[in-house]
Amino acid sequence: MTDVTVEEGGKAKFLCPTTSMPRNLGKSLPFSVYWTFGGHRLDIIDTDLETESHYTSKVFDGRHVLIISKVKPEDEGEYECVATLGDRSDKAVGRLFVLRPPDPPHDVRVLGCHGNTAEIAWVSGRSNGANITGFTVQFNLRDSPDTWFDFYEEILPDKSKSYVELSPYGTYSFRVLARNEVGTSRPSSVTSRECTTPPDRPDRNPGGVRTKTDKKGYLVIEWEPLHRLSFHGPGFCYLVLWRKKGSLAWNSATVNGTYASRFEQEVDEVYGCFEVQVKSNNDMGEAHQPPYIYNGHSFEAEPLLVVSGFRLDTKRPLKDSTAHFKWEHVDPGDRKMNGKFRGYKIFYWKWDEGENSKKQVYIPDTLPALPPGGEFRGSISDLPAYSTIKVQVVVVNTHYHGPPSDTIDVYTPEGTPTSVQGLFADSILPDSVTLRWLPPERLNGIITGYDISYHLVKGNQLGPLVNVKPSPNTALELQARIDHLKPSHRYRFTIAAKTRAGRGDNASIDVRTANRTGGAVPSGNTIYRAHNDNPIADTKVENSSSRVESYFSLATAVFFFHVSAYFVFHSEFSL
Repeated sequence: MTDVTVEEGGKAKFLCPTTSMPRNLGKSLPFSVYWTFGGHRLDIIDTDLETESHYTSKVFDGRHVLIISKVKPEDEGEYECVATLGDRSDKAVGRLFVLRPPDPPHDVRVLGCHGNTAEIAWVSGRSNGANITGFTVQFNLRDSPDTWFDFYEEILPDKSKSYVELSPYGTYSFRVLARNEVGTSRPSSVTSRECTTPPDRPDRNPGGVRTKTDKKGYLVIEWEPLHRLSFHGPGFCYLVLWRKKGSLAWNSATVNGTYASRFEQEVDEVYGCFEVQVKSNNDMGEAHQPPYIYNGHSFEAEPLLVVSGFRLDTKRPLKDSTAHFKWEHVDPGDRKMNGKFRGYKIFYWKWDEGENSKKQVYIPDTLPALPPGGEFRGSISDLPAYSTIKVQVVVVNTHYHGPPSDTIDVYTPEGTPTSVQGLFADSILPDSVTLRWLPPERLNGIITGYDISYHLVKGNQLGPLVNVKPSPNTALELQARIDHLKPSHRYRFTIAAKTRAGRGDNASIDVRTANRTGGAVPSGNTIYRAHNDNPIADTKVENSSSRVESYFSLATAVFFFHVSAYFVFHSEFSL
């Protein structure tokens, strides 16, 4: 048999070099095949079973195959296929090699400690079928023994010792890992001997130094704290220095806490320019690395600038939901900005809902070359149609906005309405159906009537569209009777409200007309379908007459109130 090599967890297959019916031998002699491992016969499940166990024997085209699933290291060794015919037998031998990560190195020891350098030696473990490609030395600190660090230098596979450079001010232990093409070994045992390095000044200062402007009355300085390996000595802390831009004298403070990352200093100047430094320090002195000087700012406050010349942009058309504005660009460098200029916000609300319903749109500064006083433009795109909108604009810095500009009124034109509400079928007869509905939730104008149409539904298909004539042509007509229908047929009725701006969204229901002999279906039987639904073979009918009638009466009264209010309001403005 052919030797087989497979990774741990994989599947190995051995093919026995014989067939169930050897040629040129009598068929009357008994023939059998079995498998052994390490000289012991394998206990193999029935070959007819579909589910594979660890060992499975199968026959393909008269050839016997041993399958070893989820190979383990202990499966490595010699396998025999033993074939018997009568009193004669023969066998074939194949070896399984299991590839897996190497065994961990052993006998890891510290040969010597010299200042910040440790000499580590070890003995390589078994390679487990794949050549070892290298070693990694790891070290930890006595005060955090569960945290291990890789030594940066990759160690070649023919090496058995290494010199490891360590940070000052630490007591270290060591371990070693081996690698091959399959993976990395488990860690070796930890060395019993430790190395202690002498203290020194820190080698570097923290990075990511910056100022924050979100706390009023303060200069806030932040940085990225250093790791323990960078402390290099006892008494580690940070020295924070700051001064106003243009000043020669530095102010300083010590921030204790090895993982501190923030310092706050009370100051009077709003968004003042400052220079700051953050140094690493321990009992041995300041860091070897010279500190960088960073520019920053103190806290921001509300801008004092008021935007001038706020008005509608008449060169761009006013739509039912969109309005365009323009105003005079402020000076981003004005001291009254009280922070970094970020752009503008437009506030708007419906006149009849009050300022508590304010919404806002952020307009970022995308025109850095625009001079102060230049024409700046912005738009709102989610306005309610056929409404009076109050609008203001304010300037914004990083955290605050300024006082509002003059308020202007915007009168949005009519738009198309949303779909009608509460659509249901009433008095379903063999040849007619009466539809009733409630007005749209958002009128978006003055309702001028309703369009009604229907399809005959055949299975999952819709028949030709039929428009109902005449259709309701006033806002107050909230029902219609559709005649000339066929008994016991399913129809899809669609209705849409209209304003002078056009036809609104569709709402639809599916209704089956009554039988000729069955009489009218009781009032209030309702079948509702979303306007984009597909026809279906049948629909459950829900009797909800009293609830629909109550809702219908209330919603109609509210609708009449809003229609009257629209007429009164727009009549006053047209006088």
